[in-house]
Amino acid sequence: MPDNLDFIVFAIEQAKEAENYGFTRNECCRNLKTALHQYWQNKTMRLHGQFQKKNIPRSKAAVGMELINCDVEHVVPQMEIVNMLMDMNPLSKQEVESVLKNYFRVLLVTKEEHQRLNASGLRSKMPSNWDRKDVWARYNAVGIEVENG
Repeated sequence: MPDNLDFIVFAIEQAKEAENYGFTRNECCRNLKTALHQYWQNKTMRLHGQFQKKNIPRSKAAVGMELINCDVEHVVPQMEIVNMLMDMNPLSKQEVESVLKNYFRVLLVTKEEHQRLNASGLRSKMPSNWDRKDVWARYNAVGIEVENG
């Protein structure tokens, strides 16, 4: 029986085949993004849906705020992670797991903090000088402090 990582690796393999066939990366990675959400965020991290939103770590400003006033953010934007997975050569289950454990995190931020990320141009990418070590670089760049981060 396949485990959660097996489903993700399968989705990466399919996306790579689709890209080689001629689809754009964005087009061919839709199923991969779905697999990451379903098999990593939902089934592995158990941080999916409105019911689990209360369990997601928060920025300092979001602590104590009502959930309706917060947005869920991927600490490292999902497309950054998708690109890491798609560029992996050779593709291995262990390396996929390492990338996901190191970079796939979600955080509740205030709507104002979310707007700051958008205004800075860092809504869906990491800063250009990102060292691939500091997963909080995007938040540091716009002054978002992380509770227990």
